[in-house]
Amino acid sequence: MPAGRPSPYKSEFARIAERLCRRGATDIEVADILGISVRTFYRWCLLHEEFTAAVGVGKDAADDRVERALYQRAVGYDYAAEKIVTPRGGAPIAVPYMIHIPADVRAAMHWLAIRRPQRWVFLPEPEVDIAAIIAERRQQVVQESDRQAVEDAARFKASVEIEVARELAP
Repeated sequence: MPAGRPSPYKSEFARIAERLCRRGATDIEVADILGISVRTFYRWCLLHEEFTAAVGVGKDAADDRVERALYQRAVGYDYAAEKIVTPRGGAPIAVPYMIHIPADVRAAMHWLAIRRPQRWVFLPEPEVDIAAIIAERRQQVVQESDRQAVEDAARFKASVEIEVARELAP
């Protein structure tokens, strides 16, 4: 028989945890509502399969809801609303109307980056070290300048030799 105090775990905690996770509660919030530590929450996830499954189902449902909302935000949507108008001397009247929420480009890009990463994930540009680029370019200019100076010196020497040979020719 294991030593220590018995676990306060009850099977109804699984249903409670599922409902909380379905509403978007974090592990810390679920543990707090159940009156346990986060460490106990994770231990229960390891020890009780029904608890682990309930938490997983609840989190999946919350993730699905967020996914649908992100999709709607990405493509835009309309919804019905009501405005209460009170004409002079009359009773309040509910006037239905439609509200249009336009598509959001950032939401669409986020959606596509997750669903089609090969085409839509933006890789960060490599860091550019402008000082290194300038130093490399300066070195290239110096090398080119030295090469040009050697060529100019060779041409000058050749032209001087030709001129001297012409002057000394009989």
